Amino acid sequence: HGYFELFLEAPELAASMQAGQFFNIRVRNELFPLLRRPFSSFDLIKDVRGRPTGVSVLGHVVGQGTRMLAQMDEGDRIHLNGPLGHAFELPEDPNTRIFMVGGGIGLAPFLHSVRQWGGGEPARDLVLLAGARSQRDLGFMKRFANAGANVLIATEDGSVGVKGRVTVLLEAELAALKGKPAMVLTCGPWAMMDAVAQICIQAGVPSYASLESIMACGYGVCNGCVARVKADTDEGFRYAKTCVEGTVMDCSKLIW
Repeated sequence: HGYFELFLEAPELAASMQAGQFFNIRVRNELFPLLRRPFSSFDLIKDVRGRPTGVSVLGHVVGQGTRMLAQMDEGDRIHLNGPLGHAFELPEDPNTRIFMVGGGIGLAPFLHSVRQWGGGEPARDLVLLAGARSQRDLGFMKRFANAGANVLIATEDGSVGVKGRVTVLLEAELAALKGKPAMVLTCGPWAMMDAVAQICIQAGVPSYASLESIMACGYGVCNGCVARVKADTDEGFRYAKTCVEGTVMDCSKLIW
């Protein structure tokens, strides 16, 4: 289904990368493809002593740039800019249940998140709600469970987990909280994140979206990655640069 995982040896990046941040990959040291491709870190790579040596990215072939990345060989050199953007911020209350709601390639930031938060003291209550069209799109789910997340799955064809959209799982989980504090993080298709945001706003649960945008520069210069956020202006909104103000943004402040 066009998914690939690319392992990158980058000790400095791995040591400083926080869950929710991203980096830009220059596909080739040539004019084509011109624009860098933004990726979140999917997994952390460590040596036998537990020291970070690199990261992996989860990609999906959608064009020539990602196809070139998918076809790279071991030993190929690549240029990275990062880490960039803001990371996910954990709530101060360690009893807060953290729901990570992802669809398709939007699941990518959450394995790093589980690895970063799952081993801390006190242990965090981490629940991954994964949505996909079919079981065939979820070949990496065991890694989330092994890293310490409680994994719940929804597929549109019912081939695994609950049949339907991942928002059905979220509504059921929020209804069952019974006063337990919670926070929701989401990444994936815009329509899915919009639905997640509305459910959370209605339930009074704070939610944050990791926005997927084309980010040619990553530094707030090119203005190619803007999102509309609520503001005290004549229009009622302003344009926020996703790369420097995000990619993690408060769902209640976004204009969906």
